[in-house]
Amino acid sequence: MSADRPSWLFRGEDALVEAAREVAVRWRGAGLGPLVVALSGDLGSGKTTWVRAMLRGLGYAGRVPSPTYTLVELYPLDGLTLVHLDLYRLADDAELEHLGIRDWLDAPSTWLLVEWPERAQALQALADLEFEFDVIDATSRRVRLEPRSASGQAAVAALADLDSRYGS
Repeated sequence: MSADRPSWLFRGEDALVEAAREVAVRWRGAGLGPLVVALSGDLGSGKTTWVRAMLRGLGYAGRVPSPTYTLVELYPLDGLTLVHLDLYRLADDAELEHLGIRDWLDAPSTWLLVEWPERAQALQALADLEFEFDVIDATSRRVRLEPRSASGQAAVAALADLDSRYGS
């Protein structure tokens, strides 16, 4: 992976799902947390698919709905809590307070995966890592990673050899 902004190319949903599962397994194995991950990209670019696949990689077998209307879904996973936020319908940053965002930010074994982070500037500023999803064509996606903190750099470092499979 390039040190400044790693980039992966996925030709088909299966490759994207496989990578997301691997990311979850590696991050858990590295003991990463707390971690705030911004998931940016247009509708249909693969953000929710990525989160679902990460949950599967962590062993979660239940239903994984998109939190578009509820804004948040919580997944307790044997010592780790994954919080999936979809801020597409967020009215303003103040709404985050009603969701209990401060509690999750302070929890040591929590990953916040945030779709549409640009809708909450204060939360976006706290992101340790950003995944930027771009639609290449009907089946291909490019995902760029941008670490923004020491935790984000550790998260990227845990994925270093994935570049040989997905690097672009």
